[in-house]
Amino acid sequence: MFKRKLSKRAVSKNKMPQKLLFQHRIKFLAKLILLAFIFGAAFVGYVVFYPYHIPNNSYQLIVNKDEGIPAIAEDLAKHDIIQSKFMFRELLRLLGKDKKVTAGLYFLKNSASIWALVHRITNGKPDQISVTIIDGWSFTQLQSYINSLQNIQHITSKYSQDEIKVALKISYANLEGAFYPSTYFVAPNQTDLEIYQQAYRLMQNKLVNYYTTRSTSTSYTNPYQLLTMASLIQKETSNNQDMVLVSTVFNNRLRKGMKLQDDPSVFYGLRHLPSVTRKDFQIDTPYNTYLRYGLPPTPICIPSNAALLAASQPLDKPELLFFVAIGAGKTKFSNTYSEHKSAINKYLKKN
Repeated sequence: MFKRKLSKRAVSKNKMPQKLLFQHRIKFLAKLILLAFIFGAAFVGYVVFYPYHIPNNSYQLIVNKDEGIPAIAEDLAKHDIIQSKFMFRELLRLLGKDKKVTAGLYFLKNSASIWALVHRITNGKPDQISVTIIDGWSFTQLQSYINSLQNIQHITSKYSQDEIKVALKISYANLEGAFYPSTYFVAPNQTDLEIYQQAYRLMQNKLVNYYTTRSTSTSYTNPYQLLTMASLIQKETSNNQDMVLVSTVFNNRLRKGMKLQDDPSVFYGLRHLPSVTRKDFQIDTPYNTYLRYGLPPTPICIPSNAALLAASQPLDKPELLFFVAIGAGKTKFSNTYSEHKSAINKYLKKN
């Protein structure tokens, strides 16, 4: 009986140290976790809140419309404005501000923390707002875009084209193609009329330059005709090399007294129709270049700089008179009508 009691005590004595050791390990692990948390929090706090030196004490951050957060983070990290792209992206997400980034131009000076930058680009007050006009747009598309911009004064939103023309002192028949495609930066609360004015002035400068340096293979009598030609080229192809060849064909046709037979121009004249068929090409409008000679009365879209250059510099190839779009952004050019018919049979009827 005595021996049995001793045995139980011995077992009890053996168990106690193991239990204490387990508790000690748990406490030690808890301390390690707490210490790691403290160091981690300190590191995150340092990265997020500590002002990071901006190289040269100045940087212009451009946030384009619909630009993704990863692209903004990449730009800032590339120029040593932030230490961690991950922290920047996650902070925006955790604060629910990833959808509140405002497009515009931000002047960053001296030093700034990630926390400060996140609030800087999401407070809706950029130093300047970016406005991007896209080549190929009609004036209706441009006006809709301008009217949708935030943080500017909309004084022309209910203006007709004629009223905008009067306000800008533009003498064109309409405003199609009158505004140069580019990205403009405007101050908050600037008026939409000032945006139109900037884009119009830049287009005028470009036109004067291209018209005065135009090739002898052109037959324009004024810069507006060059602008109109550029708009036709823009709608025919997006390939810069093909633009020059399209310009060559159209300029050759003008000099020879041939009809341009430009489909996009016909479509523009019939834009009031819900859909256009080949039969509708018999409807006479000022833009029907299958029925009328010469250029259409106005541009049909906003031409790119490449299209303006092509319009001013056609090649000296008087034999080039035909082309047809064959798909995948490619165009087939021909010298004779028989070659042109063969291209149509090969590329269009086949498909």
